[in-house]
Amino acid sequence: MELQKIEQLLDKYWDGDTSLEEEQILQNFFTEVEVPEHLQGVAILFRKLRTDRQFKTLDDRFDETIIHKIEKSDSAWSFRTLLRIAAAVTLLLLSVFLVKDYIYDQTGETAEVPENLENSYEDPKLAYEQTKQALLLISSMMNEGAQHIEKLENFSDAQEKVKENTL
Repeated sequence: MELQKIEQLLDKYWDGDTSLEEEQILQNFFTEVEVPEHLQGVAILFRKLRTDRQFKTLDDRFDETIIHKIEKSDSAWSFRTLLRIAAAVTLLLLSVFLVKDYIYDQTGETAEVPENLENSYEDPKLAYEQTKQALLLISSMMNEGAQHIEKLENFSDAQEKVKENTL
């Protein structure tokens, strides 16, 4: 008689019509009583559900752990920001030295200036176009450097994941 009641409850369970009390009866039956062979697969499911529920409770350190991870990510963000700024300054300085080497040769004398650069300060439109070209060149160099920084960030993220998994 009890087995017949359990099978009726199972039918209701699969239809999603059981109450919490009926589900508790099924849990108790499949975890505490010797289960008939034709219901062994269902018993494994209910045992797995019970063990999963045991691990889903939060302990007292949950809040501390989450806050620690948030603070850790904030410090990583600021480090990344500093790294980006340092890379941008480095690229800017490098571009300044490249332009300086272009204008001055190694003896310190002024290098020959191309025709389109001469007297550009007298023609504002020409000066604007030349400045625009120079800034675009610097911008492309900085963007290329930023791509390398992104690769380093991915590597850093992977290192953090490995560290977290080993702890």
